Amino acid sequence: MEPILSAIDLSKRYGPFQALHGVSFSLQPGEVVGFLGPNGAGKSTTMKILTGFVAPTSGTATIAGHDLLCETLACRRSIGYLPEELPLYLDMTVTAYLDHVARLKGIARSARRLEVVDAITAAWLAENAERHIRKLSKGNRQRVGLAQALIGRPPLLILDEPTSGLDPSQVANFRDLIRSLSARHTILLSTHILAEVEATCSRVVVVHRGRTVAAEPIEALRRRATQVTRLRLRTRTPDASALHAALRAAAWVQMVSSDGDTALIDAPPERRAELVALSEAHGGLRELSEERRSLEDVFRDLIASGS
Repeated sequence: MEPILSAIDLSKRYGPFQALHGVSFSLQPGEVVGFLGPNGAGKSTTMKILTGFVAPTSGTATIAGHDLLCETLACRRSIGYLPEELPLYLDMTVTAYLDHVARLKGIARSARRLEVVDAITAAWLAENAERHIRKLSKGNRQRVGLAQALIGRPPLLILDEPTSGLDPSQVANFRDLIRSLSARHTILLSTHILAEVEATCSRVVVVHRGRTVAAEPIEALRRRATQVTRLRLRTRTPDASALHAALRAAAWVQMVSSDGDTALIDAPPERRAELVALSEAHGGLRELSEERRSLEDVFRDLIASGS
């Protein structure tokens, strides 16, 4: 199956600064993929390249079968883009604004009304169709932004921080909306919120310092979280420096932190007996408790490995 989006070695240089170093990933039809990375990782630059706002220094991409460098207009028509800060005409009604967007996108007059109604329905805006945008809540304004991205029925949606500034109820509703749209669109979702990715995405692409450091299913990240156990140890002696030194020397232990009689470590579950024996040999074990690793921990590991 041909991917909807295929980015190949995208690089971007601004004078002496290299923003991207060969970012590559692909999206299959119907996927909702989380696009993750810390601030300055290269997410915004990548999205600007894919949406045609800036040209790559090297590399290329295909979008719905169109070459990004040779068929720029066809690529733009294949993308619905919701930026983090979308300018809206607050004095327009929702319907008037979307009709204006449809005209800008070159939708034929005979098809414009159907496009607007379809976008309003898909974005769950029917009750607010004739209201002025300035009277809408933040959540409904975000839906208007999503509706403008749907005009033209593009196969690919690129959503940049779509739930930023929404309250918990609005976030939950927007996640449901994104899931409903995946039946008709492939979605690239840029966000800092891992809970949002876990709730809506089947796969993640992680970038750091302008490079792709991971592109794998959510389930693979969950398996990573269970492969290594995070443990908190307390010794019977107030000074556990001897144990801490022994733990640092063990190749199968990763020391997270240590303080007085307490150590926080990552270790494989099958090494539990060795860990207990090591603790007993260096001051005695008072307490051993397990802390479940989260996707945030796995994300931090990926970023650290890409540094």
